[in-house]
Amino acid sequence: MNQRGFTLLEMLISFTLVSLLFLALFAAFSTIGRGWDAADTRINKTEDMRLITDFLRRQLSQAMVVKITGEDGAKVYAFEGTDTSLRYAAPLQPLQHQGGVFLIELDIVSGKHGKALEMLYAPYRPELSWDEAFEDAEPVLVFDGLKDASFEYFGAEEAGKDPEWESAWEEMPLYPQMLKLSLADTGRVWPEMLIDLPQVSDYGR
Repeated sequence: MNQRGFTLLEMLISFTLVSLLFLALFAAFSTIGRGWDAADTRINKTEDMRLITDFLRRQLSQAMVVKITGEDGAKVYAFEGTDTSLRYAAPLQPLQHQGGVFLIELDIVSGKHGKALEMLYAPYRPELSWDEAFEDAEPVLVFDGLKDASFEYFGAEEAGKDPEWESAWEEMPLYPQMLKLSLADTGRVWPEMLIDLPQVSDYGR
């Protein structure tokens, strides 16, 4: 019996079909890989968001009523803020095992990838003003890549007035009742942080 081999045309068609099959498989694997990368990026961002919000919530909820030296030399309560900056006194989360109270400043600044949240901190010394305490402090980056960020303060500026949300809390004789920190990156709005703050009356001062 005569055995018929493949013709050149049949071999070319076979190679073409195999090449198309490999191209289709490569495209499918590439799509799957991009999907995994995107999912991994979303997971990492979600984890970053959770870690940062947990850290900030714990840190801000430990604000304490203490006094520092004001610009005129008189004692003032160690709490002031604007929509882009916040100063307060509290134990510092990463250094809690060392004990002590720190003066802490959170600032919303321009970063490499949008707005950034930075922190300054210095040991609490009541004889120093804010500027003196932070004179040698180096900013620590908390997060970069925010699209929007702001602080707000809920309280009454004077006794007898109804509390309202304010964009600044400066040179006040009392702490606000609540603090709100709003954050958003380019992909989503982060969970809004509402923090109850200590009141001067709670400390008997």
